[in-house]
Amino acid sequence: MRGLVLEGGGAKGAYHIGVVKSLYEMGFDFQAVAGTSVGALNGAMIVQGEIDKAYDIWYNLCPEKVIRLTDTERRELKYIGEQEKRLGAKLERLRKIIADRGLDISPLESLLRAVIDEEKIRNSKMEFGIVTYDLTSRRPVEVYKEDIPHGKLIDYLIASSSLPVFKLKTIDDKVYLDGGIYNVLPVNLVQQKGCKDVVVIRTYTPFGRIRKFNEKGLNIINIGPTESLGPVLDFSTTRARRNLLLGYFDAKRVVLKLKGKRYYIKPFKKDENFFVDYFVELDDAHIKSVCELFGIENTYGRRALFEHIIPKIGNILNIPSNASYGDIVVSLIEHAAQVLEIEQFSIYTIKELLTNIMKKYRGTSEDIIKQIPAFIRNMNVISKIVKDKIIVKIAVELLGNMLEKDL
Repeated sequence: MRGLVLEGGGAKGAYHIGVVKSLYEMGFDFQAVAGTSVGALNGAMIVQGEIDKAYDIWYNLCPEKVIRLTDTERRELKYIGEQEKRLGAKLERLRKIIADRGLDISPLESLLRAVIDEEKIRNSKMEFGIVTYDLTSRRPVEVYKEDIPHGKLIDYLIASSSLPVFKLKTIDDKVYLDGGIYNVLPVNLVQQKGCKDVVVIRTYTPFGRIRKFNEKGLNIINIGPTESLGPVLDFSTTRARRNLLLGYFDAKRVVLKLKGKRYYIKPFKKDENFFVDYFVELDDAHIKSVCELFGIENTYGRRALFEHIIPKIGNILNIPSNASYGDIVVSLIEHAAQVLEIEQFSIYTIKELLTNIMKKYRGTSEDIIKQIPAFIRNMNVISKIVKDKIIVKIAVELLGNMLEKDL
């Protein structure tokens, strides 16, 4: 059996649906689904067999479909989003909203009652478990669909996703809080249903805790973002659409073993020896040009390349010291592509991405050298001063000849 686990994370949940849509296209299926908070909401749509509807909901999402905001609350939430990394300031704003009895999520509740089909979920062959927290009894509640009283499935979904800033959900005189306070990533719920293969979709939410589980005997595929999904309360259309795409392509990266951290690059036909040989055979003119960019004097040729240039590239791009030459090539190409604003959401061969870089490149090496004094170009802090100005030129000079190779 294969299980799917969806981490909580509020507005970050669009990422789940992008991932699952991609997984379905690649032939995955699931016999059990578990989630906390927004993971429970998305899980319900998946279990009732309506991933396309879930995608459309997120694609057309806006704050007004989730929260009914006063002008004051809108200002407070904007501050929380802008100060996401400043925990103290964030918690102070959260406390203020909570003291004012929480945000009104009646629009979200109306949306859920319009799109969630309790009978479809109960009749689905997929197991379904969620997590919430009984604040009245001060105990966690981990339940499967069969444990939830008929007619109250949506109430429990809302209870699972009642973030501390929301007005809390009451069911049968008990007050419930977001399940992330107990377990934001409930792998145990699919494990208990007999799943040995588990796909875990991460959001890396700053809220909630992950409880330990016994990984013995489990084959886990982790899919998570390599860049920020934005604030937990950023329900903007722009953010939701980006996270859908990010999830869709990140799933491809993991399953198809694509290269890259920002871009999606097909695996190479060649091994590490190819890249070593490529640099060894690189002509002196290109090496000399990069030496000038870095302000390297009195050393040229292969020695300059391997002793000075490649280490400096590693420093600029924060590449680990144990990275392979293939990894360095990918990182250099990715950074150049990002500087040139080449479309991120597509699957490229390394040649295709490099070709796009060459097409968008405009020769500026003379201007760069004139603009930046040699002593600055030679400094180790170059990444903070002139990285974007020279990274494209370096990629073009060092990797341009790679287009002639069979990769």
